Amino acid sequence: MLSNALSGLNAANVALTVSGNNVANSATVGYSRQAAQFGTAGNLNGVLVNNVDRIVNGYFNQDIWRTQSDLSYYDSKQSYLGYAEELLGTDSLNFNDAVSSIADALSSALTAPESTAYRQEVLSSAASLVNKMAQINGAISDQRQQLSLQMNETASSVESTLQKLADYNNKIAIATAKGDATATLKDSREQLVTTLSSYVGIAVTEQRDGTIDISTNNGSPLLVGTQAASMSVDRTDVSITFGRQIFGLATNVGGSLGGLISADTEVLTPTVDSLGNILSQLADDVNNALAQGFDLNGNAGIALFSYDANDPLGTFAVNSDITTVQLAFIGSNVDAGGSLVAAGGVGDNSNIQAVIDTLSAQSNNYSLLVGALASQSAENQSSVDTAQALNDNAITARDNLSGVNLDEEASNILYYQQMYQANAKVISIADQTFQTLLNMF
Repeated sequence: MLSNALSGLNAANVALTVSGNNVANSATVGYSRQAAQFGTAGNLNGVLVNNVDRIVNGYFNQDIWRTQSDLSYYDSKQSYLGYAEELLGTDSLNFNDAVSSIADALSSALTAPESTAYRQEVLSSAASLVNKMAQINGAISDQRQQLSLQMNETASSVESTLQKLADYNNKIAIATAKGDATATLKDSREQLVTTLSSYVGIAVTEQRDGTIDISTNNGSPLLVGTQAASMSVDRTDVSITFGRQIFGLATNVGGSLGGLISADTEVLTPTVDSLGNILSQLADDVNNALAQGFDLNGNAGIALFSYDANDPLGTFAVNSDITTVQLAFIGSNVDAGGSLVAAGGVGDNSNIQAVIDTLSAQSNNYSLLVGALASQSAENQSSVDTAQALNDNAITARDNLSGVNLDEEASNILYYQQMYQANAKVISIADQTFQTLLNMF
């Protein structure tokens, strides 16, 4: 009786300690509640405390890490999508409005095509368009610089987190080998894995010695035992170095790093390319229309706009050689020899309408670009909201299992207190019985 009661007293004491620790850590972020696991000693030899277990579910943790990665991916991408949409939709920088201003200036010149004032207004409105496009180009360039900085900072954070995880793997492996408690170490490690999953999509595998191995979604190793990988970024090219091996990350990266890569490849670069195509088309069409006319000196028209085909958006400009006199507003005819000749004198305006007609066909592509960005932004924001809801659900599921329920712990404490008191009563009775036996002799 005494031996059984002492084992029960010890088991109750351990269970009370565990429940007390759970209550004390009820507000600790990432804490997984613990529970004492009992087993019979057999042959009426009392009870054993087999283990003190962390109440966790690997699936719930994997779900948190997966949804956290998705949330960070869409969230980091959204900031650049929203900016691009707002930038191109800003009234003061609107391409269509600027083109309309040039068309309006040309329409005014129809009444007096030889007027220097009207001609200067055309050049000024063209310069205004160039300035607006330069502002857009500057803003997008700033976004690209910011994106590059963010990617390098994220890569540094990944490396730092991996090194900390390697240290925890080492501590847990040592503690496991010695039979020491690892609950607190594993709680802290899981918090770090959650942080890592916000940076990049990961797959986690737990080993028998308590350590974990981590790889990217495409299988590139990030952490194996106590060895951590390093990460480097060159613009949007990301590579992982593990030992002597180098792995490139191009697709299915996940996390904020994947979102930043997507922001460049699916938002900023296509936007720059589309704007470049729009501006080069505008310049070519206007320049070709002017080439069909003649200026006030009777010379063939020269280009109004210039650009470098390798970077239309960054080099789009008004031709620095053109003057008000050289605007080719005079129409043309084909002479007997097949050459273009002026259709009239300085008061002729027949080529102005051709330029206006060319401008009127330019707005559709820009509207399509703005509309596509708006649609893409709305779709991505919907993905942000969905990912947030899924991540919240995953955390709730984990907390329902692993979190501390104060009502449940209060009930457990009361139960183990009664268990303690009952075993203490058994000890008292055993002592009384023993004393009675002694008094019999």
